[in-house]
Amino acid sequence: MRRGRRRPPSSVGGTIVSMGRAFPGRARLFRAGCCGAMLWACSAGEVPEEPLQIPEVDGEAWDAHIEIGRPGHRIEIRADSLREFSKSEQVVATGGVEVAFRGDEAVSTLRAERLVLEHKRDRFGVAGGVVLHAGDSLEVQADTLLWESAHEQLRIPGALRVEVSQGREWGRNLTSNFAVDAWSLEAVEGLWRGRDGVMVEVRAQREESRRVEGVQEIAYDSVEVRYDGVRLTGPHATFLPQARHFDISGGVEGADSLAQFAADEVAVDAEKQRLVARGEVRYREEEAELRAAEVEEDRNSALLQALGEPATFVQGERQIEAHQLAYSRSERELTAQGGVVLRAGERELTAQTLRHTRDGQVHAEGAIALKAPELDGSLAGDSLFFDLEQEAGWLRGEPSLRQRELVLAAPVLRFDLVRGRLAGTGGFALRAEGLEVAAARGAYEADSARVLVAEGVVLEEQDDERDYHSRLMADSMVVALADSQVEWIAIPGQVSGQIEVGDRHSWIEGRGGQVFMADGDLERVEVSAEADVTHRRAENEEINRFRGQQMTLYFDAAGLRRALVKGAAELVTRLQEDEEVSVNEVSGEELDIRFAEGSLAEVRVGPEIEGRYYPPVEEP
Repeated sequence: MRRGRRRPPSSVGGTIVSMGRAFPGRARLFRAGCCGAMLWACSAGEVPEEPLQIPEVDGEAWDAHIEIGRPGHRIEIRADSLREFSKSEQVVATGGVEVAFRGDEAVSTLRAERLVLEHKRDRFGVAGGVVLHAGDSLEVQADTLLWESAHEQLRIPGALRVEVSQGREWGRNLTSNFAVDAWSLEAVEGLWRGRDGVMVEVRAQREESRRVEGVQEIAYDSVEVRYDGVRLTGPHATFLPQARHFDISGGVEGADSLAQFAADEVAVDAEKQRLVARGEVRYREEEAELRAAEVEEDRNSALLQALGEPATFVQGERQIEAHQLAYSRSERELTAQGGVVLRAGERELTAQTLRHTRDGQVHAEGAIALKAPELDGSLAGDSLFFDLEQEAGWLRGEPSLRQRELVLAAPVLRFDLVRGRLAGTGGFALRAEGLEVAAARGAYEADSARVLVAEGVVLEEQDDERDYHSRLMADSMVVALADSQVEWIAIPGQVSGQIEVGDRHSWIEGRGGQVFMADGDLERVEVSAEADVTHRRAENEEINRFRGQQMTLYFDAAGLRRALVKGAAELVTRLQEDEEVSVNEVSGEELDIRFAEGSLAEVRVGPEIEGRYYPPVEEP
C-alpha cells in the first residue's frame, strides 16, 4: 500500500497510529497520514461541523484515497489532504474533495471543499460548494451533504439546487439513494424549459422524484404550476419533465388572464399546449360558463372541447346542452353536437348540431324542434338560423309550425318572435285534421290567431268515411283560428270550387265571402257577390242551379241542406224521370231553398214570386 507524505508526531503533539488500519464496514485509508481527533456537535440530521477546540491529530496525509465497501455498492473518497483523529474515530478531508458512489452500473459523484467521516456512526458529511452529479445530466448544488450508511441515504438538510438538461429546481431537505435516481425534496420551486421556449414553473410543498433509464418522473404534493399564462393548483401532481406532461389530481383549480376553472383532475401537455380536465369540470369566462365531465383545451387554437351527459354551456339566461361542445375562446363561438338542447327563457330548441356565435346568432342542423310560446306552438325542420338578439330567424328542410293538430308548412319559414309572426314562401300550407289550405305564400299572426295566404289559394277538405270532399279556390284567403282549429275563412276576391258528398256535387262561383267551420267540418259558405251555384244529384239526374247577388250555403254531414239566395235570386231545377225531362224556374228577391238527402225539397220565395214550370202543367 503506497502511503502519502507523513508529518512527525511532534508537529501535532499526538500519537501516530498505523495507517493500514481498517475502518468499520471495510473502509480503508490509502496514501493517508494521521491527524488529531475532532468532535461533531450536530444531530443526526445535520452535517458535522469542526469543533472549536482542535484535538490531537493522529496522522496527516496528502493526495489521499479512501474506499468504503458495502453490499451492492462501494464509495471512493479522494482529497488533497487528510487528517485522522483516532480518539474520536473521525477522518477530516479538505481541498478538492471528490466522492464516487458505485453500484452495479450506476455511478454518482460529488465534489466539496471539506469532508468529515465518522467511524462510530458510519457516516460522513461534506460542506462548502457541494456539487452532486448523477446520470448524464443531473446536478445538485448545496452547501452541505450527509451520507448515512445505516439508511443508505444521501441527505442535504439545507437549501439546494437541482439542475437537469430540461430545467432546474430549488428546495430544501433532499433525501436520496446513492445512485441519485430516487429522492425527496421539500419547499420546491422549479423552472422547466420546453423545446419551443415555453417555460413551466412549479411550486410544491414536497416532491418525490425517480429516474428510470434516464427518464425522470416527479410526484408533487400541494403543487402550483404556471405555464403560458396559466396557473394550476392541486393537492397532488405527477410531472414528466422530458415530455412536459403534468397529471394533477385531488381537486384542481386553474386560471388564466380571462378565465377560471375547477376539475377533479387535469392532464397538461405543456409542449403541445394542451390541457385535459376531467371529473366535475367547471370553466368560467366573463359571463359564460362551461360544465362537463371532460374538457380539453388547445391553447394554440384557443379551443375548448367538452364531453358530458350532457356537457352544458351557460351564458346569461341561455343554456346549451349536448354530448359534445366545442368553444372557440378567441371567436367566442360555440359548436354543439349530439342531443343538442338550447334554452332561453321559455323557449327550447333541440337539434343534432348547433353553432352559437358571439353576437347571439344560432345555426342548427338535423331534427330541429323549437318551442316558441310566442307562436303558440313548436317549429320543426332540418336547418335553422336564429338571431337570439333580434328574436327572429328562418327554417328550411320541410319546416313546419305545429299547434296540436294544426300544422303550418312551407319550403322556407321565417319567424319573428317579437311580432309573433311566421311567414312561408315557395308553397305555403295549413293543415288540420281532414283540411288543408295551400298557397304560394302565407303568414301566421299569433296575436290575432290568423293565417293570411295568397296566390293560387286552395282550400281542400277530405273525409273518406263519409265520402266527402270539398275544394275552394281563390286569389287570397284569411284563415281565423280558435283553439288550433280553423274557425272561419275570409275570401276577399274571386272564389270558385266544388263540394262532393257521395253522389251529390255542388259547384260554387262568386266574388268575396266567408267559409265557416264547426269542429273541423264545413258548416256554411257565404258568397258576397255574383253568387252562382249548381247542385247535382247523380242518382236521379237532378240538377239545381241558383244565382243571386248574395248567397249563404248551409252544410251538414249529408252535404248541402239549404241555400239562402238574396238579390235577383233565380233557381232553375232540372229533373229527369225515365226519359222525360222536367224544368222548374223560380225567381224572386229572396229564395230559401231546402234540400233533403241531396234532392230539392222546398223553395220559399219572398217577398214576391215569379216562376215557370216545364213541361206546362196539364189542365184537368
